[in-house]
Amino acid sequence: MMDKWINNNTVAKVLALVVSILLWVMVHLDGGAASIRTTSVSSAMGTNVIDNVQVQAYGFDEDKYVLKSLDPTRVSIQVRGQQSDLTSYFSSESYKVKVDLSQVTQAGTVTLPLIPELPASVQYVSMSPSTVKVTIEEKTSNAFEPEIVTQGEPATGNQAGNPVITDGTDKVTVTLPQSRLEDVQKVQGVVNIEGATDTVSKTVSLVVYAKDGSVIKDAVVSPASVKVEVPIGTSVKTLPLNLSYTGELPKSLILANTEASVNEVTVYGSEKSLAALGDSITATVDLGSIKEAGTTNLTVKLDIPEGADRIAPSTVQVKITAEAFSQKDIANIPVIFKGASENYTNVITDPANQQVTLNVKGTPEALEALKPADIEVSANISGRKPGTYKIPVQVILPDTIALSDPASAPTVTVTISEKTDTTTPKDPADTDNSGTDTTDGTGSGTDSGTGTSGTTTPDTSNPETTIPSEETPTTPEGTTPEQNPESNGSAGAENGGTTTIPPDNSNSNSNSNGTTSEAATNTKAVFPSTYR
Repeated sequence: MMDKWINNNTVAKVLALVVSILLWVMVHLDGGAASIRTTSVSSAMGTNVIDNVQVQAYGFDEDKYVLKSLDPTRVSIQVRGQQSDLTSYFSSESYKVKVDLSQVTQAGTVTLPLIPELPASVQYVSMSPSTVKVTIEEKTSNAFEPEIVTQGEPATGNQAGNPVITDGTDKVTVTLPQSRLEDVQKVQGVVNIEGATDTVSKTVSLVVYAKDGSVIKDAVVSPASVKVEVPIGTSVKTLPLNLSYTGELPKSLILANTEASVNEVTVYGSEKSLAALGDSITATVDLGSIKEAGTTNLTVKLDIPEGADRIAPSTVQVKITAEAFSQKDIANIPVIFKGASENYTNVITDPANQQVTLNVKGTPEALEALKPADIEVSANISGRKPGTYKIPVQVILPDTIALSDPASAPTVTVTISEKTDTTTPKDPADTDNSGTDTTDGTGSGTDSGTGTSGTTTPDTSNPETTIPSEETPTTPEGTTPEQNPESNGSAGAENGGTTTIPPDNSNSNSNSNGTTSEAATNTKAVFPSTYR
């Protein structure tokens, strides 16, 4: 039966017709679907519009600039190609639109053409819009001092000292667009000391905070972290750090600036030993290690105070800047007395105006800012007897200033005299009151007194007179070496002349630039110009 159907020509024709109809339907359905996505150009080509293609910027200097805005950020592209290719590349991820910022050399807003990047088998027709408005802002950097804070509490019975940055970082650089840099409040790192019983040492990441307290996440910090030490102990005391100097700079240089990496240190020890500490800790800097102009970083070890257990940090970094110097005369510097006695009148007779002129050296900036009031010039007259003396002055200068020639410090002539008694002696007649007075001004006296009373008339026959010692200095009484050991054997005063007093080298010190200064009891502490 089946063989008859297969061998029948009519059945074969019907089957062929059905297959043909099916093929025709399939072809026409495929063409109808394509017409929904494309506009037919021919049976093999078509066009398509790709929306929401993101604009990408490239080529600008990210170290100097930041891309503030693009307008627009997305565009539409019309493309043409084979139907099969358009179908394959139908999503916006297959297409790119870029803007070249390599020619932008300054901050501002510019309009630039867009550059399409398409699949190889797809052709570009148009783009909307075809340009983009780009705003570029220049990056700016500012220096900030990092702030380190502690979090938590040390173990019971322990105390925490102040955090110390131990790697010498005194400032960090924060880079942001200029408009946002003004909003920076602080750069901070946090150290956790919860339950600590000994010194905590950690590397701490730094975070930039805005004025509203929020974190500025895209801020670039350099360095991004610092090494920190938090002293922990049973008894601690924090003291300011001062710098003193030893050695001398080369003769062609002057100290321009000094900076210490810390301005406080923490001392550990018993309560008794800490109570005995002074008001500060001193680090001694050897200027003899400076050989040339410029900035030199020195590591200075701190001595543990007597009776204390330890000190933190144990070393500090000191930045020393030395420069070639200029010279300048500073006039009208007043001279003051040191060691003056209350029993004598002291007068500088030469120079007559009691002021001196010093030739000093320093950096041009330091000399420009220097005023006579910044300099202390003194004459030490401690232990001097009445007489006239020629005394070399002692000079105290700011750290960054020195005498051009320390050996050429001026001298002053000082006359010392006993104070004049200006009290008018009483008339002996006024001291005898044996007479009898009456209230109306009349009375009678005895043999030992006049008895005269009434209104008293001043005695003008012997008026009270005060002679200024400056105008009439007392004639020297004669001072022998035995009477005045500080005259060093000079007999000038003994003969009514001037006694010359040589410089008292045992009672003076020098600042960092070789300037002779006052005795230890009268010196100003020599501290660095700047602490960091």
